[in-house]
Formats: sequence, C-alpha cells, structure tokens
Amino acid sequence: MLGCAAVARGIRGNKRRIELLEAARDCFSEHGYHATSVDDIAKRVHVARGTFYLYFADKRAIFAELLAEFLGRIAGSIQSIDLADPSRPPREQLRANLLRLVELAEGEPAMVKLTLADAPGLTYELDEQLQTFYAALRLFIDESLQEGQKMNLIRKGDRQLYISLVLGGLQRILLDHCRGTLALSAVEVVDAIMAFLNEGLLA
Repeated sequence: MLGCAAVARGIRGNKRRIELLEAARDCFSEHGYHATSVDDIAKRVHVARGTFYLYFADKRAIFAELLAEFLGRIAGSIQSIDLADPSRPPREQLRANLLRLVELAEGEPAMVKLTLADAPGLTYELDEQLQTFYAALRLFIDESLQEGQKMNLIRKGDRQLYISLVLGGLQRILLDHCRGTLALSAVEVVDAIMAFLNEGLLA
C-alpha cells in the first residue's frame, strides 16, 4: 500500500514538474527571460512560489532544463548518414534528417525562439551549455563532411567554413519558418534547402 502511495506521489510530482516547465516556456517566450519572474511561472500553474522551489533552484535552472531537453531532441533528430547503405542514397538520408529537424522546430516554435534567439548571451552558464552542444554538433558535421569529401559526395574546400555556412543558414531558416516569415510547408522548406545544397555544397 505504501508503495502505491509513493508511486502516486511520484506521478503527481512529475506532472507538476512538467506543468512548471511548460509554464516557464510560455512565460519566457511571451515576456523574455529577464522580464519573467518565478512568481509569473508559479501563477500560471496556480501554485505558490514555494512549490516552484521544490522542483527548481531558480529561474536560470528551469531555463537551463528547457534548453537541455530541446537540444537533446534536436540531437536525436539528426542521424548519422550510412554511406554503405545501398537502399538509401546519402542525399535521401540527408533530406530525412532535415525534414525531422524542420518538423521538430515547426511543432515547437516557442522553444526555437528561446534556443536560437533568446538564450545566447543571457548568462555565462547558458552560453557554456550552448557552446558545448554546438561544439559536439560541429564535430559530428565535420566528420560527415570529411567522409563525404573522400567519396567525392561533397565539394572540396574548407570544412569549417562549410559548417558555419550550413549552421548559420539553418538557424535563420528555422527561426523564420517558425515565425511565419517563410510561407512554406516543412516539406517545401526542405526541398528548397536540398535544391540549394545540390547546386552548392554537394558534388
């Protein structure tokens, strides 16, 4: 019986934590990080300020968790391209990666804004979190480009420059798409990116 009660408390606690995270996401997206207070987040969930501190140390901690969770989902949407798979050409695998990424961003416009537009420069700790993610992503892309160049699938040239071009352009595209600046569906966005890459980066 005690075990059941403990499980029930755990479920309620997890539900409250998710509610606080969702409330924080909405508050940060609507009002900005600095203008949002712990009270704002707690009020949106209709709980006391003290309840917030049962789950998070402060405002920065809940923002950092939101960021880590979303960055993890971004990383999970990007799969290594298997150049030895004859059933799936590399371009097809690349297109699938881009589509997963654009669809993820399309479904989470608030998190795209927080991650790509708001988070950089907020605090030293958050910048470190972002830099660690981008360093790992750059290494992953660099290894993929190096292999692609060896197989003459990628144009010869400075890989770090290519990475900066791709990441910078993709960040802007995701932001503009989620803000409605681009009047295109996710599939149309990916088709346009692939057309650009086919004329430029891809050999």
